[in-house]
Amino acid sequence: MPHWWRNLCLLPQAAHSESDNSDELTSAETDAKVAFINEMTTPQLAHTGIPADFSDFERSLVEKSEIALVDGLQLERWTRDPNRKIDQHLLSLNRDYKLDNKAYGYLADVTISGRELTALGARQEVEFGKIPQGLDAQQVLKDYVLRRFMNSSHWVYPDGDPGGFTFKQMLYCTASGEYGRYPEYQLGEVQDWNLMGPKYRWSLFTCYLHDFMVYLGPVKHVFKEAVAVVQSPDFVHVVPNPKPGYQLEVAIGYPFIDYAPIPNYFGFGPGKFNWAVKTFSFLLRDNNEVECVMDFVAGARPKKVLDFGSMIPDPLYGTAGALQFLSLGIFNPQGFHDFVDLQMSTQHSRVHQALMEGSAKVFATWVADQAQKSGSGAA
Repeated sequence: MPHWWRNLCLLPQAAHSESDNSDELTSAETDAKVAFINEMTTPQLAHTGIPADFSDFERSLVEKSEIALVDGLQLERWTRDPNRKIDQHLLSLNRDYKLDNKAYGYLADVTISGRELTALGARQEVEFGKIPQGLDAQQVLKDYVLRRFMNSSHWVYPDGDPGGFTFKQMLYCTASGEYGRYPEYQLGEVQDWNLMGPKYRWSLFTCYLHDFMVYLGPVKHVFKEAVAVVQSPDFVHVVPNPKPGYQLEVAIGYPFIDYAPIPNYFGFGPGKFNWAVKTFSFLLRDNNEVECVMDFVAGARPKKVLDFGSMIPDPLYGTAGALQFLSLGIFNPQGFHDFVDLQMSTQHSRVHQALMEGSAKVFATWVADQAQKSGSGAA
């Protein structure tokens, strides 16, 4: 285990369950952890605890995972700060959805480990469903989010195309600091979030996004897209009475590592982020309705829309830069950059709204089955 990560693990761990009368979502333990992080220099990987048969590639994934967790923890806490400063814009997803939703793109400056970078984000509010009366609504929501949500988030559309997310487990670090790779029979599902902390320090997996598509008239083109992300106990929050009108929040999230499972030509995407994090906050209202608030933020803001290599300029931002040069600075490309960046937020939001649309159906079927088994019926 790296010496810097071992020292980090010795700090008090942020509890999964958080006080219902705390206005600040960052605990004292987390403040201490972040202060420790900010004092660190660039971590160097020590090979203690890594199996001898790990390849150089697997060793690099271990290092990338641990670095992503350090940066991602700070970034995730920033997303939960109600006083953060962002330049937010309402997005139009231009698609028909069953669930009531709002999507926002935002631009911001974020300081991670003492370094300030520009950031691009997307925040979504989705009316997800309702838990029938007669069930223990809080326990049902915890069971769904921590055990079922991710592993049930896939389906097949009528045209035969897959939808939602599918997964492939990669590597893990146990609570005692031993690294390993998953056996074949465990590759297809991510870990129960309840095991993060008691059994695992972290778990690395590939997430395949099946709704990354564009429409050219009536023609649909689906891109093969995947990200490598890390489960960790520090990204789990169970908060009673998080705000007036709500009885419980159950939240999960994961940072992205610096690796693209599927090579791509996007200037802003897997393998192109300095750091990035995705969060899912499921909020249970007093009337048992469930709202899901999603947040995604990555930095630094893209310098390219399409990345064909260092010798080929980006056709969009490169052209805007050329116009600025040719106009002797009269043309300012910043407005164009902001517009295009927010289109990237729009595409991200479409992918995750599609995830919510399918997952809400799975959730409704599951809670109805739970109600039938308990004899409570529907609300």
